[in-house]
Amino acid sequence: MDIESPSGSAERFKLYDELELQEFQDKFVIKSHESPNQGFWISRVDGNINPIDDDTISETPSMTSTIYGVVGTIRLVVGTYAIVITSRKEVGSFLGFPVYRLTSMRVLACNEALRFSTSQEKKDEAYFLTLLKIVESMPGLYYSYEIDITLNLQRRSKLVEGWMSKPLWKQADPRYVWNKHLMEELIEFKLDRFILPLVQGSFQTDELKLKDSCAKLTLISRRCTRRLGTRMWRRGANFEGDTANFIETEQLLEIEDFRFSFLQVRGSIPLLWEQIVDLSYKPSLRVISHEQTPIIVERHFHDLSQRYGEILAVDLTDKHGVEGQLSAAYAAEMQNQQSVRYVPFDFHLHCGSSNFDNLKILYDQISEDFEKQS
Repeated sequence: MDIESPSGSAERFKLYDELELQEFQDKFVIKSHESPNQGFWISRVDGNINPIDDDTISETPSMTSTIYGVVGTIRLVVGTYAIVITSRKEVGSFLGFPVYRLTSMRVLACNEALRFSTSQEKKDEAYFLTLLKIVESMPGLYYSYEIDITLNLQRRSKLVEGWMSKPLWKQADPRYVWNKHLMEELIEFKLDRFILPLVQGSFQTDELKLKDSCAKLTLISRRCTRRLGTRMWRRGANFEGDTANFIETEQLLEIEDFRFSFLQVRGSIPLLWEQIVDLSYKPSLRVISHEQTPIIVERHFHDLSQRYGEILAVDLTDKHGVEGQLSAAYAAEMQNQQSVRYVPFDFHLHCGSSNFDNLKILYDQISEDFEKQS
């Protein structure tokens, strides 16, 4: 829990929020609407990035359109591709600054060099391009042009003065920047006002009344970029202690001159384990016995305590069947974690068939911890 008064009026870094995309036979030109002399161009021959100058545009573009940001660039086997935002929707505000959901993207091909590649290179390129095309429909991507939304309020309150004047990509927590690898070339060319960190997760905000005061409630979830993968294919932890499907959820309450932040994190059980995906409704899982397991669990919770302070670990797994084997292995490892309180709760037993009122059983076990954390 964190309580703070609104910060001072230090100068904030702001990205360009509307860009012009000009398409030529040999290049794509991207420049700011508000500052037309600020921008860059990408060669369609070799994918190289160059700043715009007086000689950049000597003829009329074949097409001109408005875009709302650059997600980044990626080089595949031969060609280079730039990904841009073609539509957006404002979904609320974070600490007073507008937040947008990315609603559509476009992949720009800068791969004329493919004409001179081998048949195998063309085949490989086509395969990777089909994977890249999936990015165009990626759900749950959020961003702001004026504030970094990767940092929760509790960490933000500890930042040094002047931090908000840094470029947004420098302010951001790389663990929650979905496009961090795609931004590398833009960072290399110091195109700071075009570099837009995206968060994958969810964002929702609403107004409410508390007694006689108007209040604003915001829920934002940030998906960690470490140990990424789809839910069934990616399970457990890696040797560094990073877990699959790790998400930080922040509940922000703003009322009068105060802001309150409550954080919860969730992730896959931090053991070495896997789930064999097949046609069954509940694929079987396998816990991997390894001498490094205690170190992996220790690394996981050490990282959490360094970032969040005191940790309460709630285990919601089924205590029977194959999932029960995983739960038992987790419980055994947690006996060695002296600095973490471990609370097992058989969610399927107590709350199966939508008996969510039984969550009170869990709450009664952890209510003192909530009070202690304010």
